[in-house]
Amino acid sequence: MKTVKLGQTTKILLKEGDKLFSQGDEGDLAYMIVYGHLDVLVDDKKKGTMRDGELFGELALLLNQKRSATIVAGTATELVTISKDKLKELISSGSEASKNLINKLCEELSKRSEFQKSPCTKQELDETLKSENNLIKKLAQQIFFRLEKSTNHLD
Repeated sequence: MKTVKLGQTTKILLKEGDKLFSQGDEGDLAYMIVYGHLDVLVDDKKKGTMRDGELFGELALLLNQKRSATIVAGTATELVTISKDKLKELISSGSEASKNLINKLCEELSKRSEFQKSPCTKQELDETLKSENNLIKKLAQQIFFRLEKSTNHLD
């Protein structure tokens, strides 16, 4: 793993097999995948992958929790880091309804239990986000997708 600082932007370069962080670690950054793909492991079992353009790591920042998964590079991957302050600034740019929805989605996703339930339908999500900026939309849609995927594939 290599860290490159470019002005106010910090990039992380991972080789295949590099571990970014482990489940249970303290979380101080969120990440956006510039290119590559990452494997998501929960309790040492692969639960999914993430690819170009996805944002992750926000649960630990928004909910003040430890990391909920281990993240390992499946291929060479480039990430851009997002600080807790910048993430909060981004979310604060959204409406109160969107902020509440993002927090509810994060809280449900963090449960990782058979009792997870999305706080809204896809239609309700789209309606709430219809006048939001693209970053807010993308963040909420990604969290919604991960929640829907995890509730449909519980062990």
